[in-house]
Amino acid sequence: MDCPAALYRLVTSGVPATVEHRRVSTEGTAAFVAECVQNFITAMDSLKLNMVAVDQLHPLLTDLSLSLNKLSILPVDFEGKMKVNQWILMLSKMEAADELKEEQARQLHFDLESSYNSFMAALPNRSIG
Repeated sequence: MDCPAALYRLVTSGVPATVEHRRVSTEGTAAFVAECVQNFITAMDSLKLNMVAVDQLHPLLTDLSLSLNKLSILPVDFEGKMKVNQWILMLSKMEAADELKEEQARQLHFDLESSYNSFMAALPNRSIG
């Protein structure tokens, strides 16, 4: 058998045909990207407005996490998802009226901002439709 395309994928590219020719559905992607951006900005602005109580932050971070998970163009192990989920887990262990200390609020804002920057960098440079 002579299979030059299979040999190329096996030896040279190392990428299986199912990945090489996969067509990723981008239906709704633009709306999901906009939703993620909105949720990032809302969470960061809330911290700037000194909204640091658990019952104020938890719903915002949960919305952000849900919107990030809707976006199939992000890798499963996207660092931003993991950071947001770690904060949600931490807040879940606290009482609703508890507030983040100033250092925690600064760290959360830093994590959100760096996750947002990583999110923007992870977006493809082509038109999202």
